Amino acid sequence: MAQTIVFLHGLGESPDVWGGVTSAPELAGYECKTPALFTPELLTHGWSLDTATDMLATRIGEQRVHHVGLSLGAVVALNLAIRYPHLVASLFLSAPQAKPPALLMRVQNLLMRLLPGRVVCPPEVTKKQLLAVMESLRRLDLTHGLATVSVPTTVACGAKDRANLNAAHHIATAIPTARLEIVPSAKHQWHAQMPQQFARHVARHLPA
Repeated sequence: MAQTIVFLHGLGESPDVWGGVTSAPELAGYECKTPALFTPELLTHGWSLDTATDMLATRIGEQRVHHVGLSLGAVVALNLAIRYPHLVASLFLSAPQAKPPALLMRVQNLLMRLLPGRVVCPPEVTKKQLLAVMESLRRLDLTHGLATVSVPTTVACGAKDRANLNAAHHIATAIPTARLEIVPSAKHQWHAQMPQQFARHVARHLPA
């Protein structure tokens, strides 16, 4: 039976961003799932990290699967590992945050407000909804749970993703089973810009 990998997208993305990664030959032997983090139900009732995590846990059922997340997706995967450890076989976290710096959140919020919705929002999300998601993450603090994560974990970050390098180092140090990978020449969205390389890193992370 094929092992399952769940791929979790970033803040301004849709699940189809993973197409280039999940179709890579390195992952041909795995069942790849790409659930949406912005469902109508979540957006209508007010998106929060815990409700998104709970919905993901319900979708997974009682399976113990591998989780790959980038940015917001990495935060959701990390929260899942802390709150539902029995559902997580391993973690591949790209550009994660456990406690985002206030300055970073202010800059991201400002950019979201200034840029057109068609640039920053996936089709199913309005700019107002996306800003509400960001507001819900403003006081995010998962640092207390990092030491409880016990599954094999890769914390990755693009060498050019300077906004997330410090957090990647901190999280990789705080999780006892984690190793850090800094990817040369990669930016924040290297899963979309370098999908074959991203897939190779995921494949190398997974157990033989």
